[in-house]
Amino acid sequence: MKVPLCVGLLVGALLATGQEIRPFVKYPEETRQYLKRIQQGEQRHAFKGDRAIGEWQNKARSALVKMTGLERMRRELASFRPVVTEGKITEVDGAYYRSLCKIETEPGISLPFYLLVPKSTGGKQRFPLFLCPHGHDSLGLHSYAGVYRDNAHREKILGRQGNIADLAVRRGFVAVVPATRGLADEVVVPDPKGRHGSRPCRAQLMHCLVAGRTPVGERVWDMQCLLNWAESHPAVDKSRIVMSGNSGGGVVTAYTAAVDERVSVAVPSCSFTSVVSPDGFIFHCDCCMVPGLRDWGDWSDLGGLVAPRRLLLIHGVKDGLHSREVVEATAALVERIFIAAGAADHFDLRWGQEGHRFYPDLMWSFIEEGIER
Repeated sequence: MKVPLCVGLLVGALLATGQEIRPFVKYPEETRQYLKRIQQGEQRHAFKGDRAIGEWQNKARSALVKMTGLERMRRELASFRPVVTEGKITEVDGAYYRSLCKIETEPGISLPFYLLVPKSTGGKQRFPLFLCPHGHDSLGLHSYAGVYRDNAHREKILGRQGNIADLAVRRGFVAVVPATRGLADEVVVPDPKGRHGSRPCRAQLMHCLVAGRTPVGERVWDMQCLLNWAESHPAVDKSRIVMSGNSGGGVVTAYTAAVDERVSVAVPSCSFTSVVSPDGFIFHCDCCMVPGLRDWGDWSDLGGLVAPRRLLLIHGVKDGLHSREVVEATAALVERIFIAAGAADHFDLRWGQEGHRFYPDLMWSFIEEGIER
C-alpha cells in the first residue's frame, strides 16, 4: 500500500532519529485507523523538493494566507488604518523605559501592549525589535514585561524565566509585548452561557469560524499591524526583527514568521511540532486550529517558509504537551527545507531540561548571531 506523503515523511524522519516510536496517546484501534485515514490530507503545498524553493514558498505562503482567513481580513479591512495610543513613560531600574500603549487593529478591537525601550547612551541609537506574543496566560503581556500583580505572580514568572521581554530589553532590544487576542483578559469574546466550555479561546475560534476567519489569522493580523507601527518608531532598527513566544505565543510566532518576511529571527518556544501525532493526536489548542491545514501541508512546511531567515525551535524535555519523537521528526523535515534553501546553519532545535516554559539561555546566542552587524 502506498504511504501518503505526510505520514511517510514523518515516520521516515522518526526512524532517522534512531528513537523508539512510541504512541503519544492510545486510541482504540478503530478510532486510530479512522483518524489516520481522515487526517492524511492532500498536502498540496508540502515541500517535495521538485521545484525552486522560492517558487514553492510563494505559492505555499499565498495559500496559507487564504486558508487562515488573513486574506479575507486584508480585503475587508483594506480601508482601515490602525490607531496607536501611547501611554505614560516610566523608567525601570535605570535600565529602560516602559509604557503601556494601545493599538486598535480593526474597528472595536483594541490591544494593549507594553513598549520597552533601552536607555540610550546618547544620539539617535536604533535597537533591534523583539516582538513577543504570549500564550494561554490571561496576564500574559504583564508576565512577559515583568509587570507583576503581586508577589505570587512575580515568583511564578521569575521561577520559569517568563519575563522574556524584560530580559530582552536589558540585552538591548526594543520590546513590544502585546495582549494576544482570545488569550489575554483584555481582549476576549465572552462565553456568557458557557456554550464553548467557558473558554474564551474556544469562543474566539467559534466566532471566527462563523465569519470565515481563524484565531490564527486574527492574531497574525494583529502582529503585522504592530510591525507596521514599530517599523517607524525612531528607536527601532527595522532590518533586525526578532519574534518569540511560548506555547500559544509560539504558534503566533511561527505563523507570523511564515507569512511575514520582515521577521529576521523566529524562536517559537514549546509549540513547534506536527499538526498531529502518527496516531492522530492533535497537539495544539482548539484556538490554534486552521481548518483543512493537512490539505495544505504540515508544520514542517510552515517552518520551511521561514528559510533562509533564521528559525530556532525550543522545547522542554519534561513538557507533557508534546512528544519529543514527533518534535524531532518535524524538525528533521524543517532542516531538509533549510538545506535546500542553502541555509542549514540558520535552523536549530534545542532542548531545555524542564517543562513547558521559556529557556532564554538557549535563545540568546542564536538570536544575537542572527542580528549582529
